[in-house]
Amino acid sequence: MAAKEYYSLSRSQVVNKARGYGQLRDTLVDLLRDAPMKKAGFIGDKNWNGKGNWMIKVSEDNMKHVIKKLGKGKETKKARTYQIPGKVVGGKSQPVSLRFRVTSKVEPTKAGTAEQEKGSAYIFDRVVNKSVKYNSWEDIVADVEGYDALVKIFNGDVPDSWLISYYAQQKVLLQKVQPSTMVMFDHSGTGSFMEFITDLCLKNFNTKYTLGGKKDSWNPADIWIVKKAEMNKIKKELEQATTTIHELNDVLRQMFIQKRVMGISLKKTGKVAYYEEVNIDKSLIDIDTKEANFPCPMTALQSNFKIKSGDDMFTQDVKITVEGGGKTYIFQIKANSSDDVGGSNLKFEPTAKGSGTARLGKAPVDKVVKLLKDDFDKTFENNHKIYPKDKTQFESNFKGRGEKYYTDKVLPALLNVIDTDMRNVKEVIANIKASYGGKKDRGTNTKAKLMGLDFFYQISKLTEDQRREFVTDMCYLAQKKAFKKFDYFGPFGKIY
Repeated sequence: MAAKEYYSLSRSQVVNKARGYGQLRDTLVDLLRDAPMKKAGFIGDKNWNGKGNWMIKVSEDNMKHVIKKLGKGKETKKARTYQIPGKVVGGKSQPVSLRFRVTSKVEPTKAGTAEQEKGSAYIFDRVVNKSVKYNSWEDIVADVEGYDALVKIFNGDVPDSWLISYYAQQKVLLQKVQPSTMVMFDHSGTGSFMEFITDLCLKNFNTKYTLGGKKDSWNPADIWIVKKAEMNKIKKELEQATTTIHELNDVLRQMFIQKRVMGISLKKTGKVAYYEEVNIDKSLIDIDTKEANFPCPMTALQSNFKIKSGDDMFTQDVKITVEGGGKTYIFQIKANSSDDVGGSNLKFEPTAKGSGTARLGKAPVDKVVKLLKDDFDKTFENNHKIYPKDKTQFESNFKGRGEKYYTDKVLPALLNVIDTDMRNVKEVIANIKASYGGKKDRGTNTKAKLMGLDFFYQISKLTEDQRREFVTDMCYLAQKKAFKKFDYFGPFGKIY
């Protein structure tokens, strides 16, 4: 079995690897001489051993150049293959199978969050501590040592989208965060600062603040920038600051300002990245959402029910759009796992649009539900097991949350006031039943819609002032921004 491709060879390394393979080297030199995209446009598989296809990853423009130089070759959906005269063995030339694949058609490595964060940390270390300068994302590819390390992290290939993100992230880091040299960019692992701060937080505050064993419920930082020389001193100071979570946050806040410890939350970016500091200015934590709240008319709640031609069910999500503070927050509420045939609870995935577009962290649904109950006396249960899983259960009014519930209460309260594409109760009920029968439903999708509608129904019972306050609370919770009701979120910077 051939080894997995490892796309790391630069232009010069590709030529060097071709030495000893007859005409292959000359062919590649000729191709590379006037290729339109120099950096990042021509990357070879390091693992090729002279047997089988030698894979070369190229840009769209460089593929056109290859075709112009070598002809059409043997074409497939993903690649073009050329037989190039190679080594002469026994008086006969042994052809080399040279295969070019457009970058976007290379099967990307399925890197998890840990690998992606490790890549960010590596690039940050390189530009801050190694003084490597990148003027474009292509420069990262041209950095032979650095790019090879990234390929190793991604186990074979780094998609261009992540290289673009890394370039944008490091540019903002240098301009806005401005960490000093000789710091460590820590993200995970045994003995790491991440492990230390996670254990410190959960050991002391997990139960009291219902963090659910998750550090991110307190502070969503993905990497920690820590002064190496002060590591032991920093740890001791933080260990001594655990009387309350507010004391811990105060110490971390001062360390952040002094650039001794800086927690940074990372989101994948496009060509442009933005930076925001969260919970650094202590005065903002005293915000009372009863007074400083965002508008939220009932038309800000959206749910569609029409089944498009060719589909067998409607979309599972409902949405809330909140405009305030110079931004527009869009909460998409849907199943946490649409593929789970056993059903799935809801997740709230907010996006902020305004000065840059940011994918916010998931709003902690348990805290949203608790807030709705404790502060507004309205009950919503994020429990898929108490909602109908199919048409039969829906018609039998399963656990009081089936057809009768939605016909008599939920839909009459919503259809004439929310943003929707259908306003007739009977027609919506008919589409619910049809959607339950759809092949794509998987026992989750239609149920998720009903759960979202039930959540909307509870919101509809709020007064206008209460609704404004509640959705403002949701916006703060999603961003882990501390405010009067939830004042324990830790300080961090955010690159998005």
